[in-house]
Amino acid sequence: MGTTSSVANEFIKLAKHSDYELTNMKLVKLMYVAQGLSLSILERPIFKNDSIEAWKFGPVIPSVYHEFKHFKSSPITSNSIMLDDNNWENLSEPKLTNEEDKKIVELTWQLYKDISAVDMIDLTHMPGTPWSLTYRPGQNRVINNELIKKYYDKFVINLDKELKSA
Repeated sequence: MGTTSSVANEFIKLAKHSDYELTNMKLVKLMYVAQGLSLSILERPIFKNDSIEAWKFGPVIPSVYHEFKHFKSSPITSNSIMLDDNNWENLSEPKLTNEEDKKIVELTWQLYKDISAVDMIDLTHMPGTPWSLTYRPGQNRVINNELIKKYYDKFVINLDKELKSA
């Protein structure tokens, strides 16, 4: 299982390799979807060190949002870094090493790379989504992983049916 930083860095790497511009808003939405797909397909979270919260503009991983918010709506141009042993001389760029986790990130990327951040907000705001069931104006409430899993279990079943009929 990765960390939020290692998952973020995997998406940033895919965006750079694909020549896509990845904004903070789109990154946190992709990470939310990856968490949902991982909970459904692998039966475990892709990252466990952080929660996903229901904010006004959709699901957000607060630590990732705050790390990249200085980019505002511009593309992210640097990787996530971590401080090792509380020593500023020991900075590292976490890498996702688990192959199953990498496949979840790649699947998420393939499904959503061409969808804008604004369209991803619309998708996460649809009735019945974990965000729509959790969000309350003015509150940043944690979206329960069980709720995310239940939603993405249905998503994966529908995706499988669609792939088989294609």
